Amino acid sequence: MTKTKGIPFVVLGMHRSGTSVVANILNRVGISMGEEFLSPDEFNPKGYFEDEDFLGINKGIFENADGAWYAPPSVEEIKKGGEKFEEAISKVVSKKRDKAGQNSWGWKDPRNCLTCWNYYPKIIDARFIIVVRRIVDIKSSLNMTHGHLANWTEVTDEYYSSVEAFLKMSNNLSLLISFEELVYEKYSRDTVLRILNFTNKPSRMVDKALSIIRFR
Repeated sequence: MTKTKGIPFVVLGMHRSGTSVVANILNRVGISMGEEFLSPDEFNPKGYFEDEDFLGINKGIFENADGAWYAPPSVEEIKKGGEKFEEAISKVVSKKRDKAGQNSWGWKDPRNCLTCWNYYPKIIDARFIIVVRRIVDIKSSLNMTHGHLANWTEVTDEYYSSVEAFLKMSNNLSLLISFEELVYEKYSRDTVLRILNFTNKPSRMVDKALSIIRFR
């Protein structure tokens, strides 16, 4: 394990890929993922674990670039459109750091797959957990929750292409997590242990983390 005092952990992944489960696990084992969360609903009854502070900024960046989560702007449009949010990003990151002190903290919003570029100057010490899921299951879940609002294959590709390019640029430490390996009981314990090791949390917390997973 490496030292993680005060380091932010950012969960990245497409909508309906399993990022909520991972954020829930982090929150459960003592990594503050926010104070005011987006409310649970029928599609995610355990909660999204999306901090309203970051969510508001990310929505603003998308809207300012004439896009939406289901019709994402290009990375270049995101970078340019996000310039007016630099002060807001700086303030919210500083607020979270000050509140966390020497404790680890983080947040999750799928939009950060694209807006991570805007945040990076303020979180150069961050570590990233990337959550992936079979595209057929992402599409099925999104069709159930939002219908055929967009070409989900193309949207998913845009999200993950941005993440891949960002991680190559930043070279920050990252952990890749498969949704299937997280929720299938045969693999879940080992997957959660990888998360605990990456976040410098003791392995004895594994059962506490596993308790929130609905196994498939």
